[in-house]
Amino acid sequence: MTNKLKTLYKHLVDNRKHELKGWHDSYKQFYNEVIDIRQRINDGEDLSEHHKPFLRRLLCDKENGIASRGQSVLSEEHFNSFIQSGDFLSALSNFIVNPKIKEFEQFQKAWEDQGKSNNPLLINRVAAASTLDLSTTVSSWRFEHIFSWLIEEKLININNAPVELKGWFDKNQFVLSEFKREFEEELKTKNTDEFYLSIFVWQLHIYVKLYQSFKLEKQIIKYGPPGTGKTYLALQQSEEVFNFWKNEFAPKSEHTYEDHKVLVQFHPSFSYEDFIEGLRPILNEHGESQLILQNGIFKDFCQKAGKWEIDIYKLLNKNNAEKKWEELTVEDLRHYKKELTAPHWNHILEIQDPNKLVADAVPPFFFIIDEINRADLSRVFGELMYCLEYRGVKGCIKTQYANLNNENTCLLNDEAQGYKFFIPTNVYLMGTMNNIDRSIESFDFALRRRFRWEPMTPDYVVLEYYLSEHHNEWVMLADNLKSLNEKISKEALLGLDYQIGHAYLMNLKYQTRLKIDDVRLQIWNDRLRPLFQEYLRGTGRSEELMKDFESAFEIQPSSSTQT
Repeated sequence: MTNKLKTLYKHLVDNRKHELKGWHDSYKQFYNEVIDIRQRINDGEDLSEHHKPFLRRLLCDKENGIASRGQSVLSEEHFNSFIQSGDFLSALSNFIVNPKIKEFEQFQKAWEDQGKSNNPLLINRVAAASTLDLSTTVSSWRFEHIFSWLIEEKLININNAPVELKGWFDKNQFVLSEFKREFEEELKTKNTDEFYLSIFVWQLHIYVKLYQSFKLEKQIIKYGPPGTGKTYLALQQSEEVFNFWKNEFAPKSEHTYEDHKVLVQFHPSFSYEDFIEGLRPILNEHGESQLILQNGIFKDFCQKAGKWEIDIYKLLNKNNAEKKWEELTVEDLRHYKKELTAPHWNHILEIQDPNKLVADAVPPFFFIIDEINRADLSRVFGELMYCLEYRGVKGCIKTQYANLNNENTCLLNDEAQGYKFFIPTNVYLMGTMNNIDRSIESFDFALRRRFRWEPMTPDYVVLEYYLSEHHNEWVMLADNLKSLNEKISKEALLGLDYQIGHAYLMNLKYQTRLKIDDVRLQIWNDRLRPLFQEYLRGTGRSEELMKDFESAFEIQPSSSTQT
């Protein structure tokens, strides 16, 4: 338990402290504000409208350093009603002073008794702000998902619970107590703290969601406006999934992410011959040109990824075994250990747990296609439409050049039907695309149905953190971008797809001594104005909208024409 939990912590928190530090510091700051209010209540001070800024942040602000409020909203009218209620403020004060289950239930009832709004997420967020015995995962259903997974993976043992675990509060408190016990030494040596352990629970939610989504869907398209980090995130997530696989199944192996990943960018002239197979001129030993069948980049990739399934296909056929690939366990393979002598089987045959599935133990391979919609996809993929839907050997097909295939260029050799191709079950196909590209129509509906679509939007939190770490005096650019995108989204000629991604305001090469007004103007002239000129060309409203966008980005009219 300890090793796996600490490995997950290393990848999800330690390796991401550059991303999480902003949240950690905001969380710590607001928690200290709650501690200060607790002390003042203990000293005899009553909560009242005098504490309105604090109460607004605690009860209803969109972000408060603990967690986002998500879709839960407490209107201004209801908020004012809450803080004018003596019973409500009394229950809240009692819970802040003594954040235990009994006081939590009383506070929960006081909220519900207002009859104004039912916001379990906001109620839980108050609890998470009041004690480090609860995590920042305040969504009950999200936490339940993590809790069930932790039990399933044997990372927590509910038999250790001192009381029956009934709801979000009890279960959350138990998980944090288990984590603190496991990380006791790290807490003593200051290698972590209770804030990061709390954040770790949320990071586990992201990990479980990512890992299970990869297991459920092996074709993914990340789409959205330019500059939203689609390719970056595809690479980051695929590397994470690979690292998690390696830590669990092959920690001592020589498998590396770089050997299991291919990145290719599609373009209008990319063809089936480039992707799958085709005739290419090759010089023979006499210097004469001959047309020889050559594998494309994806077919070569599938040959590399499919060697485990190919071996099993041959092995089961030879032994007349009826076991299915997805049902095979490590124990099943041990009966054929003498026949599985290739080096790529070593790490699987060394797995201690005999009930582990071979399909899970086989390493994942990631084929990432940048700008996937810029090619003629129906032509590029050809008969792969079938293979995408029916993975593995059971989905094998004869390709256009099947009659020219040989042992070196195929995946399977069926004595009755000849050479065949399939997409291995351990291949993950990830594509990225910008919504505004004119070539989007190349992605027909038949192909669309075979992918899971993940929208990507500008991330102002990431941008704000990046700027605070690298150019703190420019941090207001995040708010400027948000205002600009809100204006773009409401404009009928453009809309959500034309928003400006956060990457446009990252890795800026301007002199660090420049003031924010000067940087904002430079960004406008260098990056944004040329982009809008292209977007608005021929609309008849270019000049009018350009002024609106300048104003939204806080560019002074007299400055926008300067270079």
